[in-house]
Amino acid sequence: MYRCNMHSYTTQFLLVSIVLVSANRNPVHLVDNTYTTLLIAINQNVTEDQRLIDSIQEIFTSASGHLYQSTKQRAAFNNITILIPKTWSDDMTTEKATTEKYDIANVVVDEANPNYGDAPYVKQHQPCGEKGEYLHLTPTFIVEREWSEKNYGDSGKVIVHEWGHLQWGLFEEYATSINSTYYVDPKGVVEATRCSLAVTGTSYDFNTCDRSGNCKPCNTDPESGVLPYPYCVFIPDEPNQGTASYLYANYLDSVVNFCHSDPEGDPNSLHNVLAPTDQNTLCSYKSAWDVMELSADFYNNNNPPVDAMDTTPVFKIVKENEFRTVLVMDVSGSMSSNNRLNLQYQAASKYIGNTLPLYTWVGIVEFGTSATTLANLTQIVDEETREHLTSLLPIRTTGSTCVGCGLEMGVEVLEDSIFGYAAGGILFLTTDGEENQYPYIGDVTPELVAKEVIVDTLAFSDSADPKLVGLSDETGGRACWYSEGDESTALHDCFTASVTERTSSSTETPVQLASYKTTISNSQTTTDAVYIDSTIGRDTIFFFFWDYSVSDSDEIDVVITRPDGNTTIDSTDSQYNSDVNSRTLYVKLADIAEVGTWTYQIYNPSTSSQVVEVSIDSKSVDSSTQPIRLSSSPSTDYVADSPPMAILYAEVNQGYSPVLDAVVIATVERPSPHSPVDVQLFDTGTGADIKKNDGVYSGYFVDFVEASCTTECRYNIQVAADDYDQAAQIRTISRSGAMPRNYTIIPGEEEGVRVGDFSRVVQGGMIQVDNSVVYVNWSDPNDDPFPPSRIIDLLVIDTSYDNASVTLQWTATGDDQDKGTAFMYDLRFSTNFSQILNNFDGCDELTNANLTNGTLTEPKESGQIEVITAILPSSGPGFAYYFAIRATDDVGNIGISSNTAQTAIVAAPIITTTNKPTTTETTRETLSPTTVEITTMYQPISDDVETWKYTVLGISVFIFVLAVTGGLIVLYKNYKRKNRVTPVKSASSPTMELESCSHLDV
Repeated sequence: MYRCNMHSYTTQFLLVSIVLVSANRNPVHLVDNTYTTLLIAINQNVTEDQRLIDSIQEIFTSASGHLYQSTKQRAAFNNITILIPKTWSDDMTTEKATTEKYDIANVVVDEANPNYGDAPYVKQHQPCGEKGEYLHLTPTFIVEREWSEKNYGDSGKVIVHEWGHLQWGLFEEYATSINSTYYVDPKGVVEATRCSLAVTGTSYDFNTCDRSGNCKPCNTDPESGVLPYPYCVFIPDEPNQGTASYLYANYLDSVVNFCHSDPEGDPNSLHNVLAPTDQNTLCSYKSAWDVMELSADFYNNNNPPVDAMDTTPVFKIVKENEFRTVLVMDVSGSMSSNNRLNLQYQAASKYIGNTLPLYTWVGIVEFGTSATTLANLTQIVDEETREHLTSLLPIRTTGSTCVGCGLEMGVEVLEDSIFGYAAGGILFLTTDGEENQYPYIGDVTPELVAKEVIVDTLAFSDSADPKLVGLSDETGGRACWYSEGDESTALHDCFTASVTERTSSSTETPVQLASYKTTISNSQTTTDAVYIDSTIGRDTIFFFFWDYSVSDSDEIDVVITRPDGNTTIDSTDSQYNSDVNSRTLYVKLADIAEVGTWTYQIYNPSTSSQVVEVSIDSKSVDSSTQPIRLSSSPSTDYVADSPPMAILYAEVNQGYSPVLDAVVIATVERPSPHSPVDVQLFDTGTGADIKKNDGVYSGYFVDFVEASCTTECRYNIQVAADDYDQAAQIRTISRSGAMPRNYTIIPGEEEGVRVGDFSRVVQGGMIQVDNSVVYVNWSDPNDDPFPPSRIIDLLVIDTSYDNASVTLQWTATGDDQDKGTAFMYDLRFSTNFSQILNNFDGCDELTNANLTNGTLTEPKESGQIEVITAILPSSGPGFAYYFAIRATDDVGNIGISSNTAQTAIVAAPIITTTNKPTTTETTRETLSPTTVEITTMYQPISDDVETWKYTVLGISVFIFVLAVTGGLIVLYKNYKRKNRVTPVKSASSPTMELESCSHLDV
């Protein structure tokens, strides 16, 4: 087994790029210099407005021209589809929809995200170079063009900024937190964070602004002992000479490029490697163009420049179709083993009888040696339709396994319907063995792809054909695996996820509250409970599936107790339903379920033990309320690299509001005889998680094991989220996409609102492992190929001029990526930025002997906050220090060096607060991070004193004084004072508390 002694940032970037895949969205590819499959979808809650359609076309036509210029004549938009809601007028459409669905759109048009307001942004949770999930635009941004262009500049250029995130996995090149607004370069020059350095501007002291909005420039001369502090904000000149970057101030007319690293290229677009930006931190200091050229769009000179290309896109407008699915069910002889046919019938009965929404179209096909249509495409309009379709499900086995036959028949069912075409239809394929009859999967896949048919696959048992996962990948479907284990609920979960993951934006889509199996001894009762939270309660159903191994007369008995503790539902209640054939007992509540704890008792009357599966679903409390939802997927569903590794992602949200501080656990079922393992996922912006507090929880999975699998080994993932720690909250975290001219339009930070008890569970996909993979021998402690993960939040939180010391903070990494505890840290510094970046081993080392606080030899558990204070050789004007750190595990695996933190240690600044009428005292202090509304540069201030006070001092700038400002350095000294800021040591929140600004009287 090899050792991953990865030192360079280049190695890290390439490794991650190989392992990961993009989110399961509408695929967008650059072919012959044009993007031809871009899908823009309007949410069903948006009011019909022709202006919206017209403005979308104008904005993206403008964007196409800017994109062509910014990519050096290598890319533009061509065919763009706009998907309108079903409720909008038919006369707005230009043709019929096929595969287009809102939940797979590349660009969504919907109400504002409270964290962003009307600012465009890209949902982005994967590493550098990986595509984002979607671009979110609001009707206000699109239609109110005067407003959007006043605040953001040319709307087409805004789209190009966001396209950098969405298509190429780039990150912001403005400062995104309080600690990265400014930096000191190796010559001791204070610079505002930006790319490129050619962008000119002035740093204004917003603590000196008068009622007319006039502010004094900041003193940025380190020779005077003064460094910028939080009220110092860099405002680019208009007009300007800087030609980059789109990821910085795209609203500048002069900006026409992304930053590059070519010394012979445009000097006004040259990458600023020194700036503490997200692009540098997360892309290991690569320029935007360096990352773009590694994408499939431009790699190996794909899509070379084309002169004088027409960049005008062609638009089509379509209306979303109803959900169409065909069950393609294996009835070959092997399905008689282990009650597979019965279990398939049970899962399909629940799927048709309860999971599929009203007005869904469904067909049924069975296949063995050949295929037969059991039900043509039929719309579910009432309970009678559900019962009729359930009665047609296959109940007998016969013949061999012709998967291709079933798939071809499924396509026929889609085509022989009132729709007349198969495109956009879903085939849900379940099969338990390897195909042995022509036509084979490979024979029919080209037809499926050409006809745009989506295939979800459920590998029923370990013996199922290994080609299923490839079939799903090629057709844009989901792949699942049911192991038949006594703890696995993947069979029912996969059927459910086939619907819920495609309709998650609808309040008619249920959420799963529980999904598990329990073994109940003979003549025994087990008791459990579920909490119904305030966001759900409509159409709540308790499902209990009992064992086929017992007789019909051994039907379980269930009693459900309401939250009041007195009212019960039992077999005498009209809400209580049971079906012996499908071994299903369910209780469907007639009314909205009360908020609180619902208890249920399950009695096993049999003389032998039974395995009982429990599944509980509920919908939003009403059609206008979004429920708390959980979704999950792995970074890849197929692993072929050694040693095998993947990242598990889960998202918890209510609408667009992320649920923070939840407990999220992924349970990974492994091949027999290995037991499942739990992986806790975190939203801390460290390890596998790239952005803190966005509601996306992430974690590495490395516990792949060698096993005797019939085909290729598979791993099933189930993810659960709850408020076990009593800390989950919804809180507005001020963020921005493209940088605006006017910082005040960004939402203010708000106090968190406790979510309260809740529970959610979801099927998180599967991972299949190539037979060539070399596994880790976990029984040998020396067989450890995984280094600690890269630290990306190294930060200077304090300096002392008198002591020539610096205090550093970071989040602890693990032993195997972000799991466990590292062995030791290797902390280096230099006064040469290039050296710390490119020659880590050649930099000066800081050891415990240099520390006055903390330790480098006893790391904390992964996810905990580390703080150390070190003495440096010297301080004063002209000294800029650069720091980087890496972790080592107990067998010598060395992690990748971290982001670079930097500071200058200078004498304390003298700050005179000129706008405090209550005092004239001059204090030797450094102002703390605070929240300030930056309005004074852009609009008149009200004559009303209180309005002026709250406008200037108000609620907003962790945002762009501050959310336009990132997290690596502190360029000022923290001195003691009455309300001094102290670091908050928290496993989940490695941040500094923001001091109230109420002491600034006006």
